[in-house]
Amino acid sequence: AAAAAAAAAALSAASAGIGSTDGARGSGEGGCEGGEEWLLLPEAEYVVAKNREAAAKNEKGVKLCRNKQYFRYKLLQDLLSRHPPRKAHATAEEAEAEAERRRAMLSFISGLLQYDPAQRWTPRQAIQHPFITGSKYTGRFAVAPSAPAAASCCAA
Repeated sequence: AAAAAAAAAALSAASAGIGSTDGARGSGEGGCEGGEEWLLLPEAEYVVAKNREAAAKNEKGVKLCRNKQYFRYKLLQDLLSRHPPRKAHATAEEAEAEAERRRAMLSFISGLLQYDPAQRWTPRQAIQHPFITGSKYTGRFAVAPSAPAAASCCAA
């Protein structure tokens, strides 16, 4: 129970980096075949540890990843509508085209992720969506009813 609590604390305290520490090796209680224990490190600590190891071996070190970001949005709709584009749009038309692509993408993904299998799109229906075909997305996409499945060769 204490080992599980320590592991949970390490997981909750860690951010992006994963690594092992010299002090965590060889205790024989890690559950790993070699008896090693692994500790999740915050990214900055991981970079320092890896660079220390690289310097001792006269190898090239690692850099802190400045562009690693996690989304602060909880809903896919928020992510697609609010997340900034990779580069600024030169014109209002480009910005509107990007917004339309994002709305089409949300519609497309929503159709694929329907929980009810009867409501979920088939691949044949999905390839007709404007996000895939490249046609103009008007805000609504009505799927054509799927054809009944072919009779099985083994049906009794």
